Amino acid sequence: MYLLRNLIYLGLIITFSSKIFAVRAVSRSIKNQKIYGIEFSGDTRGYYGDENAIQSISVQEYITTAFFVTEVNVVTQGTGLLRIYHSRPLHLSEIQKPLGETVSTVGLPGASSIIQRPLPPQIQTMADRASGASTTAKSRSVIKEYPIATHAHTIEYQIANVDELLELYDELKKHWLKEPAYYEAGQVLSNDQATSTSREMKPRSLGGTLFKVQDL
Repeated sequence: MYLLRNLIYLGLIITFSSKIFAVRAVSRSIKNQKIYGIEFSGDTRGYYGDENAIQSISVQEYITTAFFVTEVNVVTQGTGLLRIYHSRPLHLSEIQKPLGETVSTVGLPGASSIIQRPLPPQIQTMADRASGASTTAKSRSVIKEYPIATHAHTIEYQIANVDELLELYDELKKHWLKEPAYYEAGQVLSNDQATSTSREMKPRSLGGTLFKVQDL
């Protein structure tokens, strides 16, 4: 019983730690305080940019011919665009629902919010491609669909874990908006780490910060 309790306790610690440290924001890691960076462990993948060049940071979801995509976009001055995304194979219901809503919106007779089989040939092709896509491999290779979309001047990375992607977006947003946080030795403290004896809160800074993505 004692051993089992310790194993359960250890498992909870590992799970909790993985969730906390999936994305680490290391303040003052870059000497040039105008520059921020994003690095992905396990691969030679990294991005460094000028904080003052950022025009927007956004997150969105959309459907391609075979995948459901969640992506973070960092638009910069000029033609540069940073795109970090997670993709997974589509479920048939995810193809049917938006199509049904579109048909209903244009007011076609007999329109329904769900398209029943048989599907139109083009949509059936989409469903077949989605069902044939692998769900086991955590691919980090970037998917580009030419000539449907242009990827000129776009720097792209794929993340295998959507929770990490959303966590990265949250950290980037907080630092860009300079949301206040407790600091210790120059590093941001989590709410659990902050105590009544912590120093006063200071605004976060995107410049000088290195974001480390575990990409589990």
